[in-house]
Amino acid sequence: MKAPKLFLRPLLFMVVIFGLISVVTSATSAQRLKREMTREYESKALALAGSVAESDLATILSQDAGSVQARIDRYRRIAGVSYVLVADERGEIMAHTFVPGVPRVVREMVAGSAGLPGDEYVLRDIVHEGNRVLHVTRPILSGLAGAVHIGMDSETIAGHIREAVLEQQVVTLVLFGASLLIAFIFVLNISKPLKLLAEYAGRVAAKDFDSVPEIDSRDEVGQLARAMRSMAGHIAEQVNSLEERVRGKTRELQEARDALRQKVDERTSELLRANTQLKIEIAERKVIGDALRKAEKKYRTIFENALEGIYQTSPSGRFLSANPSLARILGFASPEELMGSVYDIGTQMYMEPGRRKEFLRLIEETGEVKNFVSKVRRRDGRIIWISENARRITDSDGVVICYEGSVEDITLRKKAEDQLKRQAFHDPLTGLPNRALFLDHLRMAMERGRRRKHLFAVIYMDLDRFKVINDSLGHETGDELLRSVARVVEKCARSVDTVARFGGDEFAILIEEISAPRDAIAIARRILDGVRQPFTIGGNEVFTSASLGVVLKTDGYDRPEALLRDADTAMYRAKERGKSSFKVFNQKMHDQALRLMALETDLRRAVDLGEFEVAYQPIVCLDTRQICGFEALVRWRHAEHGIIMPGDFIALAEDTGLIYAIDNFVLAEACGQVKQWQISFGPQMGELLTLNINISGKHFGQPMLLSQVTRALDDSGLHPSALNIEITESALMDDPSMAEEVLRQLKALGARVCIDDFGTGYSSLSYLQRFPIDVVKVDRSFIDGVEGKQDSQAIVRTVFSLGKSLGLKVVAEGVETPAQLAFLENEGCRYVQGFLFYRPMSAAQVDELLAGGSIGS
Repeated sequence: MKAPKLFLRPLLFMVVIFGLISVVTSATSAQRLKREMTREYESKALALAGSVAESDLATILSQDAGSVQARIDRYRRIAGVSYVLVADERGEIMAHTFVPGVPRVVREMVAGSAGLPGDEYVLRDIVHEGNRVLHVTRPILSGLAGAVHIGMDSETIAGHIREAVLEQQVVTLVLFGASLLIAFIFVLNISKPLKLLAEYAGRVAAKDFDSVPEIDSRDEVGQLARAMRSMAGHIAEQVNSLEERVRGKTRELQEARDALRQKVDERTSELLRANTQLKIEIAERKVIGDALRKAEKKYRTIFENALEGIYQTSPSGRFLSANPSLARILGFASPEELMGSVYDIGTQMYMEPGRRKEFLRLIEETGEVKNFVSKVRRRDGRIIWISENARRITDSDGVVICYEGSVEDITLRKKAEDQLKRQAFHDPLTGLPNRALFLDHLRMAMERGRRRKHLFAVIYMDLDRFKVINDSLGHETGDELLRSVARVVEKCARSVDTVARFGGDEFAILIEEISAPRDAIAIARRILDGVRQPFTIGGNEVFTSASLGVVLKTDGYDRPEALLRDADTAMYRAKERGKSSFKVFNQKMHDQALRLMALETDLRRAVDLGEFEVAYQPIVCLDTRQICGFEALVRWRHAEHGIIMPGDFIALAEDTGLIYAIDNFVLAEACGQVKQWQISFGPQMGELLTLNINISGKHFGQPMLLSQVTRALDDSGLHPSALNIEITESALMDDPSMAEEVLRQLKALGARVCIDDFGTGYSSLSYLQRFPIDVVKVDRSFIDGVEGKQDSQAIVRTVFSLGKSLGLKVVAEGVETPAQLAFLENEGCRYVQGFLFYRPMSAAQVDELLAGGSIGS
């Protein structure tokens, strides 16, 4: 149980006082007890010494050392006795209890005590064997018979003293603890009612007036408890009354505070809005003021430093204000000089008299003018071009105050535009009009022809062999040749005619105001004659010629492009006739061009849809009359027109670039098919079947031919030696160096090279040595003539003889009659191909032929 704080300090004070009393009492008692016990031990030692001296006097006097020794040994066993020693009157030791001998300190004590007078005894503290000893000397017969020395162990004495003191202190401590416990219980008993009253006072402070403690004592505490109960009742009534009043007042204060807060918030919001609005207005005014100042400064700076001239003029034509740029543009030193010198803009500035009136008319109609371009005279008299942008300024009544605007000097731009127009409509190399300007002139000529009887003609010209000249002599020579040809054509034409260059080596001439078509024909002839003349360029004489297409009937065209297209068509017909000539366009040419265009569209679709097939015409060995190979021939199975032969579309395929896809298809298809026949029928035929593939000369300008042949051989598994690549003489002559390189690559691959239609091209025998040729095929035109034509027979004999001499394989094409076959056999021909033996067949037909073992007749 915890003691109340009220009695804690008195209790602690009592503990301290009682503790001090106990300590002092214990210490005093211990000292007194120690003194008493010390005196008691000293008395005991003196008594023992007296007992020895008196009881053994006779033995000592007789100086019977043995008896004395026996006597004192008994005293040694007494508690606290450390030693006993008897000495005579001279200090000589008679007997003692030391083992083995008497210590020096004791002997000195004995010697020093000899001859002590009377019966006085001596007490001294000495140290013997590390222990404190109380040494007592007692004379015998007043020192006449000697003295008895006894040593009492001081440690034993001290131990008894400590035990006695400790017992006393323990008793004192027990009494102190008991007293403390009794005091604590007494304090608790006294403080319990007070604690109850204190707890009740705390509850009263917390407004808890219940659970009043019951204290029935009749002392002051009981009186206090009863007084507190009475006071608590009154306080409870007062507190309840006060709380009710406080709650009422609090509600009133809360309502007043809420009303006040609402009014304050409303007023604060109004003030904030007003303050914000005021700040906004102040900020706006400041911003507007700053903006106005900046704008004024900015526009003043712009006005004074602008590159364009800026002005204000009166309706009468005087300058009201002008910036330095306007003065500079018009050739004046300052705006003031400009405004002082010009009093009538219409007569002093504009070159055209009515230009100012046009300016005023436009600005009155729309209120502004934009990009008003005029020629004006500067102060120094120089003429310049300007572009004006202006607007009308009026007052509130709509009366014109002034005109304000800007002026830009566009003289350089006008010159650049003129130059660009010339560049846009003229050829930069020859200075002639270009296609755009020519078409514009042609369109105007067609319009004049529709309005009235106006005859005109169009000539389309292309130089012959210009590419050869350009590639051999260089582009500079080619350009100079084009300029020279342009001058010649201009001389051949008239001043009313238009001579244009379309690009490359193509020219066009618009011949106007002719009385009859013969006038245009005459000009065309003059052009052909003039172009045929030699041109001296860079010290070299250069010859060229031209092909012309002429359109004489021009009244049926709606568009100039269509007329020019027909002239181009006629020009190509002239080239086909042998070049250096002209051809007049007719409707048949146009129809043929349309058919060619439709054929091109169908051909492109055929490549995408795979409408091509491969036909195989056997090659027969006359020695065995067996098939030794095949020539692969392409066929086009058209959806509407049926089978189309190669002669009708190969040239178009070469022109459009579709020949590469067609040749690649035939190569892959034929290699695979012949390899299959070699596997199935090769042993029956007696030798390896070969395959002849026609390759267009266009491939020699492309790097893909070798890779396509290699891929076809690898995919099919056909041995390269079984493949004969057929090319025409014309393909070799287009680019001999490139052709020779490609043929040597094919030979390195293992394939063989065959000249097709030998004798129909350039027929230069040197090429048989230059190119790596293995097979020569005699053209069918010579085979057809061996019946009755000596020339054809001679040519065929020569070819066979040449082939035999050069080790070439010779194949005769187009063998259709027995007479032709008899002639060929008579001349030693070993390989033939023609309708006499087999027509071109499909792969299925060849399968049946080879399976049946038939060789034809």
